[in-house]
Amino acid sequence: MNYTEAIKEIVEVIPETELEFNESGKVATPYKVISVFTGQIRNLINSNDRITLMKCLRKMNRLYSKGDQKLKNAIENTFIYSLDSFTFCCEPAFKKMIFSRMSLSLQNNYLHQVYKSGI
Repeated sequence: MNYTEAIKEIVEVIPETELEFNESGKVATPYKVISVFTGQIRNLINSNDRITLMKCLRKMNRLYSKGDQKLKNAIENTFIYSLDSFTFCCEPAFKKMIFSRMSLSLQNNYLHQVYKSGI
């Protein structure tokens, strides 16, 4: 799956992103697509919309497992990189629930970035 197919998948879960993708359509890249989706996930976490958040996390898992290498890189460098800052102020149970809904490969990538960053 490439980033144009990913846009269609994301719009299925969050229809209001269609307008945002259309506005940035001339400069659409895998990173822009995942950046928009990541922003929506951040908003869902902040608003505590658990039902839509779970749908989005399932979709992110699908994009990561079925996506081409460019899409996977965008997910790793945008979504995974930002996840810690999104969940920093969450209740521990909510944070645990978010991470438990991520695929094992996304969880491993997160752990790799956080604990083996070389710092």
